[in-house]
Amino acid sequence: MPDTKGLRLRRPGAGREPAASALLGWLADARAPRLCVLTGPSNAGKSHLLAWLVEHGDTPSEDTGDRRVHAVAPLAGVGLRGAVWLAADHLGLAARAPGELCTAVAEDKRRTVLVLCDLHHSRAPDAIVDQLIRPLLRCGHVKLVVESRTGAPCTDQLLGHVRQSAVMDLGRPRWTDHDGFRRWALAVDPAAEPERLYPLPGLLVRPEQQPATPPDDDLLPFTAESVVRADPHAVTAWLDQRPTTAERASDLGRAWLRAGQSLCAADAASTRALTLLAALDSNAAADVRRPLHDMARPEPWRVVHTSTREGTGSGWPGPVTALCAGAARHAGQVLCAGHLGDVRLLDRAGSTVTGRLTSSRNRPAAAVLCLTDGTVVAVDDFGGVSLVGEAPRNREGLQALLEPDTDRWTQLRQAALTLPERMAAATLTTAASLPDGAAFGDSSGHVHALSLKGDDVEPTSRMLHDGPVTALAGLALEGAGPALLYSGGVDGRVRVWSPGAPPMPEPLLHRPSSVVDLSASTGEGHSAELAVAWADGLVQYVDLVGGVTLPFRPGPPVRAVCCVRTGTGEPRIVIGMDDCVTTLVPHPRPAHDDH
Repeated sequence: MPDTKGLRLRRPGAGREPAASALLGWLADARAPRLCVLTGPSNAGKSHLLAWLVEHGDTPSEDTGDRRVHAVAPLAGVGLRGAVWLAADHLGLAARAPGELCTAVAEDKRRTVLVLCDLHHSRAPDAIVDQLIRPLLRCGHVKLVVESRTGAPCTDQLLGHVRQSAVMDLGRPRWTDHDGFRRWALAVDPAAEPERLYPLPGLLVRPEQQPATPPDDDLLPFTAESVVRADPHAVTAWLDQRPTTAERASDLGRAWLRAGQSLCAADAASTRALTLLAALDSNAAADVRRPLHDMARPEPWRVVHTSTREGTGSGWPGPVTALCAGAARHAGQVLCAGHLGDVRLLDRAGSTVTGRLTSSRNRPAAAVLCLTDGTVVAVDDFGGVSLVGEAPRNREGLQALLEPDTDRWTQLRQAALTLPERMAAATLTTAASLPDGAAFGDSSGHVHALSLKGDDVEPTSRMLHDGPVTALAGLALEGAGPALLYSGGVDGRVRVWSPGAPPMPEPLLHRPSSVVDLSASTGEGHSAELAVAWADGLVQYVDLVGGVTLPFRPGPPVRAVCCVRTGTGEPRIVIGMDDCVTTLVPHPRPAHDDH
């Protein structure tokens, strides 16, 4: 092929330059149909051409942005949910169902090119066309390449439902250069007969291998051990096709569908066992939980407690939008905010609701913080700041009446509540407590610290992120040193800053995913630690002293994390989601390894 702006591209082989050139032209043409159906008979080399296209998209060049493939989902042996989870993984998203994936893709207006391979070999091609492909094509910034064999019912369905599409049938000679095919065939096998094989390269190299026929799904024994050791996509398709059976499977079936994206991406059976156990309500039967616990022993995490929406008596506090650790009168508790702005008080395990604080504003809480004196403050989705519950009385009797404004904590509360009024064009997006004050992040990338200096509140601001700040966490250093502030943003960076000093020049962490939440903790005689939640569903535990980082993917989108310690100093990570709250203990060194 000719050079593209000075970059020499690898030839696709088998004389497929016309097809490759047409695909690249389709990708770069903003006026072209947003669906390209790559079809052809068996042995036409469809998968080989797609592999070349994806490799080209990963090759750096000046115009990669116009021709880049952003995600690839191989659909052979995969059902509808499995297709959603594969696409979400490659796009850096966490999505439980087709609607959630399509909504997330629609909200991100960046150009997105998705390749779906082997639609005809999937377990639910009709459902994938109706519930995934067609909704994605309603997003004007999305382009799809779908591979499906000529004559397959799903191919006809796809072409019938989507009238405007580009169709490339590799069984037609127009897409294969005759002389190029002949030279390629003789180079592969000098005894080959190119005229007889043209234009199907698979007849010479190797016939397309048919996916193994899946076993009879009716024979799948639905037990904890069997599903963890089985092909996760087969288990998912089995549950999708038999909703009544999944309902009878009760807690185990619902836990699988809740954590399925993580389960399907995990390679080790012990990882799947840990993930499934973390998604399983703690009130599930012991004979279901016990084998999962045993199989998860090699993993560097231990599940303490899980409460779910459908669980009875497991203490589910409702959908979680924000978490934080309590202080003063709320010490030893986890504060859990929800969609109505109220805050529920949980024990350190997240297993028991011990109380409830009401908010004067019935708005979803984007962040909740507990000041050192026990004041609970929430930032709502509109950038407003309000108290939750009653403010603590730091002065009593006649002194409280005569000198109400001299209390330093009253001044700090007032500074926090009036901060939105002092903002210019930005909106507050998140907040966290500091040992000597509070911090707030805004939509412009600035972090604002309100620090108590004697009886005064000293404000300090710093531009730390490219785009909105999405998460903050404060940490007290040993001795009389200043507090550390950790911030995360949509730019995928976790920065470290001590108010009054320059921020660290390099981010502590940097990933191609937005930061959802941060939480930090320490204790006397214990390492400082940080919990990070990312938009792609990853949760990380970071030992800030030892440098150990442990990953965990619960499966559903993570809304909040909280890092706390028990009375004995054991660290615990509480993870809040829409229909599940789970608490884990990190173990940097597994007890043993029997992978």
